[in-house]
Amino acid sequence: MRKIAAVLAGLSILASLAPPATVLAAPSSNQRPYGMGQGSRNAATPELPHCDRPLGTAAVREPTRQWWRDYNLGSPEVLIKLFALRSGCLRIVDRNGGLEMRTQERGLNDSGELQRGSNVGRGQVAAADFFIIPDIANSDNNSGGNGVAAGVGGLIGGSVGAAIGSVRTQRQTAQVLITLVDARTTEQLYIAEGTSQHTNVSIGAGGGVLGTTAAGFLAGSGYSDTDIGRVISAAYFYAFVDLVRYMQNQQPGAAAAMAPVAAQRVVPATLSAYAGPSSSSRVLYTLRRDQLVYPTGNRNGVWMEVDDENGNRAWINSSQVTGR
Repeated sequence: MRKIAAVLAGLSILASLAPPATVLAAPSSNQRPYGMGQGSRNAATPELPHCDRPLGTAAVREPTRQWWRDYNLGSPEVLIKLFALRSGCLRIVDRNGGLEMRTQERGLNDSGELQRGSNVGRGQVAAADFFIIPDIANSDNNSGGNGVAAGVGGLIGGSVGAAIGSVRTQRQTAQVLITLVDARTTEQLYIAEGTSQHTNVSIGAGGGVLGTTAAGFLAGSGYSDTDIGRVISAAYFYAFVDLVRYMQNQQPGAAAAMAPVAAQRVVPATLSAYAGPSSSSRVLYTLRRDQLVYPTGNRNGVWMEVDDENGNRAWINSSQVTGR
């Protein structure tokens, strides 16, 4: 009876020391206009959002430090793409492997190797409204024996004490960030945050599991193969939900509409700039080849009102300038 009581006491101590079996942080619905998204612990797991129409077009850019290699994982780009396409909330343009293959196809077309009517050429690549940069703030993939558990096992002694002494805790946590950048202005618009924690308590090396956690949203290269991969993918899922909640407060197409008009480059050797939308108007100044002008948005037929680099306003023939 004394040994049973000691065993129960030891297990009680272990229960009080072990961290919660499941702690998943989901983003809060209270969003700030700009800055970092907030997370709330013990919140219910959100569903992948669904959008009737895309909120914009995005390109995923990997962060400078390829941290995922430390965990034998693929790039988190695959997670972002999966969430975006399944939700219908973002169109994704591939500026990595996809763009490389497209450039190769374009080269084949320019060299005359492609069949007639292949329709591969300039002016076909979709523009990105946003850049998405997935990064990780911190992660922990530690596992080790619990020193107090070993002490309790030593007090009890015998095979039961040895079993309790071999109790170890394995804990994985991850906090990830998704930065949203305006592709035209490079303004950092928002940082979405996702946090996930997973704790397993097991007996011995390869013994039965006493506590398990619910799996996160599993997808991507290697992210479903390990506990830390699942935890990181769950954290990115929460961050993506946070990101979509922010973007849903923005008007679709606003990124392109609110961007400054792209500068135009003068094509001929010289170009006259007039006081009005006519060649009979007074010449105000002369522009030279490759000089940049900035359209004001006012048009009159082929005539376009522009400012030069010094802010001098005039009208020029729009057929004599190009944005490419």
